[in-house]
Formats: sequence, structure tokens, C-alpha cells
Amino acid sequence: MKTRRLLLSSALGAAVLFTGSVATADAGHQVPEKYSYLGAHVSEYWFDKRGDERYREVTLPGLQAGIRFSPRWSGQVWWERNDTQHRNLPYRTYVGVLLGSARYHFNETNFLGFEPYAGLAAGELRLDHQGAPRQKEALVGVEFGLQRGFLNHWVFDIGARPMWTDRDDHIDGEVYAAVNLVFGGKSTPKVVDSDGDGVPDDIDQCPDTPAGVAVDEVGCPLDSDGDGVPDYLDKCPNTPEGALVDEDGCQKVLERDVRETLYLEFETSKSELTEESIEQLSTVNELLTQYPDAKLDLEGHTDSTGSVAFNEKLSNERAEAVKNALVERYGVDASRISTVGKGPHEPIADNSTVDGRAQNRRVEVILRATTEEALFKD
Repeated sequence: MKTRRLLLSSALGAAVLFTGSVATADAGHQVPEKYSYLGAHVSEYWFDKRGDERYREVTLPGLQAGIRFSPRWSGQVWWERNDTQHRNLPYRTYVGVLLGSARYHFNETNFLGFEPYAGLAAGELRLDHQGAPRQKEALVGVEFGLQRGFLNHWVFDIGARPMWTDRDDHIDGEVYAAVNLVFGGKSTPKVVDSDGDGVPDDIDQCPDTPAGVAVDEVGCPLDSDGDGVPDYLDKCPNTPEGALVDEDGCQKVLERDVRETLYLEFETSKSELTEESIEQLSTVNELLTQYPDAKLDLEGHTDSTGSVAFNEKLSNERAEAVKNALVERYGVDASRISTVGKGPHEPIADNSTVDGRAQNRRVEVILRATTEEALFKD
């Protein structure tokens, strides 16, 4: 008996490993939802140990046929037969079991690659004694099992079946392993949506969308402004069409330095602004408004008339006069303006002529700023 149990256990283990190895890579039990089948099985049947007239356990080979008429329900006819020996009698007895069962399949459950089921079984146990009348017992029980499809047209089935018999109110039981050949297997295509975005995997072009992200009809995150950065990552959601953007969806810009220079002229040896120079201050104010982060450098200059020391002092006074005018007339922040006096050392014209000296009596207004130019795709 121990050898028989070992052989049965080994066969069950080998069958489980085999069906697991030949099943497809799809994470499922591969069992069709509707089909008919014919098959063979082997079971180990145990008789209730109570009483002196019971029999030894017996290995029962057999056949079965059935139909699965819905994804959840199936019916089956089960027959098996083999010989055994009464505990106290020398002659052998042939044990036969004929059952009908109804099973409920948990078809949406995948337990280690198998589909679980549970069912009710009822039938008859027959004991054909050598040289004695046939003995019959009614059987009623439940069954629990697992099954898995393999090689397209086969289903492997393992399970257990405790059963009540009407002989002395005994409880028998058996475990079994079966292989069924499937006919007409049909399955309703199952909609798989791995990332849970509402778009089935077979048409999902973005199968790894994070949970909760709004997607389009092909399962890709929405990109309202069409810049290539999905809305849930886009920190600048309203970039113009064709904009060149960074990884945050913000338009890239090209920074460049801006330098604007104006010349304000003065009369000889004076630091007061002329009417013409005062009019030019409005242009300076417009530039400061256009570039709010710009800094203004005021460089005072003189011609060569007079001493160097006098001209250096005069050039600084001229720069300060322009600064004061911008602050007082236009409200420019004084911290944006720097002044320096350069005296007669940087002439821009010939000091030997009247016109040249007039050009050299000046304040250079130099605006320095950085501007950004939005970039677009080619």
C-alpha cells in the first residue's frame, strides 16, 4: 500500500509539473469557458476504517466524460473499476464506482496557474465478489479540485472527493488525477487592462500609464498642448504650437545680452543737461521699462579743455546729473544706476576741432540686460 501511495503521489507531482511547463506564457489557467470532453483518470479510493467488513484502499483507473455548458457550470459522468481484497476474506472483490457530478468553476480565479472548482457528486459503489452476490451502496459527496489547460486541447484535473455511503453510515473518500481531451472549446475573449486606464491591453499603445492619469482612446496620457509632454507631467500646459520644450513641458528660450548706448552732450565746463539731452532721457526711461532687470552705467567724459583734475571731477558731475534726472523725473530706482567719471581720457572725436570737442563733452548711457528668445521646432 505504501508503494501504491508513493506511486500515486509521484504521478500527481509529475503531472502538475508537466502541465505547468507546457502551458503558454499567458498568466492564466488556459481552461475554455465552454467545451465537451472525454478522458481517463486514476484515483486512490479509501474505505471507512470502521467495522470488520470494510475493504482495503484501492487504486481505481477509469474513464469520464462531461460537458461544460457555461463559464461557471459543468456536468460529468465518472466510472472506475479495479479489484481489492476484503480484510478478513481470502477471495478478491472488484470495486466499481459510477458517479454523476455537477461542478461550479471559479473561472476568474487563477490559483498557481489552475482554475479551482467545487461540486456535488452522487452515484453508486458496486462490490462484485468472487463467488458471492453483488453488493451495492449509494454514494453522495462533494468534490474539490483544480484544473488547467495545456497543449491547446487538453485539460489536467486533480481533486478530492469525500463521500457518504448508505451502508452503516460510513464515509469513504478518494483523490484523483485526470486528463481530458477537449472538444469544441470556446472562450469569451477576456478584456485585460494591465495598467487600469480603461483601455484594453490589445490596443493600449502606452501600457504602463501610472494610476489615475487621464488617457486618450489608445491609452496614452493626454497632452493638451501637443508639446510631447503629457499633462500630468507638464508644468507649462499652454505652450504655443510648435514650441521647443524641456522635460517639464516649458518652452526653451535662448538668452542673449543686450547693450544699448546713448550719448548725452553738454556745454563746455558745465554739468547741466541741455534741453536736447533732457528729451533723450525719455528714451533711456523706455529702455529701462522694456528691460526691467537691466542695469544702467553712466560714464561721464570731457574734452581736453582745462586741467585733468578739473575734467575728471566735471565728468563725474555730469554722470551724477543724468542719474539724478532719471530718478527725479521718471522715478527710476537709483540702485539700478551706476556712475563713473572718466575725464578727458577716452575721446571719441578730435579735440583740436570745435565739433570734436562738442562730441567729447558727453555722458554715455550704457544699458546692459539679458533677454530671452522663445525657441520653436524647425
